[in-house]
Amino acid sequence: MTMELKRLPIINLWDRILVPIQGDVTDDLAEQLNTEVLRAIHESGAKGLVIDLTAVWIMDSHLCAVLSNLASAARLMGTPTILSGLSPEIAMTLQAMGVELEAVRTALTLEQALTMLGLEVRRAEARDEDDDEDDDDLFDDEDDEDDDEDGWEADDRSDARRAAPAARTSRSAASSERRQGSQSRLRRR
Repeated sequence: MTMELKRLPIINLWDRILVPIQGDVTDDLAEQLNTEVLRAIHESGAKGLVIDLTAVWIMDSHLCAVLSNLASAARLMGTPTILSGLSPEIAMTLQAMGVELEAVRTALTLEQALTMLGLEVRRAEARDEDDDEDDDDLFDDEDDEDDDEDGWEADDRSDARRAAPAARTSRSAASSERRQGSQSRLRRR
């Protein structure tokens, strides 16, 4: 009888891969993790791998070996690995076990890990309706003073911005709604 494996979330974030680890990592899940992440790196040509451990409460020698092997294989493929979200307890456990993850860099938060891979996470002010005409330029490769030669930005808007104009009772009410919500932007440096 074959046990069905959990579906691992492997998130392609532009040319980086994010893998949040949740719960216990069994032998079968470890094999699936290695296979699927390395396949995703190969198919996408990822420039970085972030393994987020925020939801991991216990780190044992098995999970350490799995992560170390995955990071080493990713490095052989030219993809640096960053572990993010290590709790103080897990950091102390790794130190007590004498574990040195040589192929891995660490970051306290996911935001720091993304920054280490060249992405910038920042909050943006709400934009007026007049700014909608500039939306076509969000993915242009034109340089900003903060961007490098192949810079880009993505904009994730609040649901209030996506509402149909007919649903708005007045322009001032819509403007007020937009000012209350904030948007997040990811911007490559």
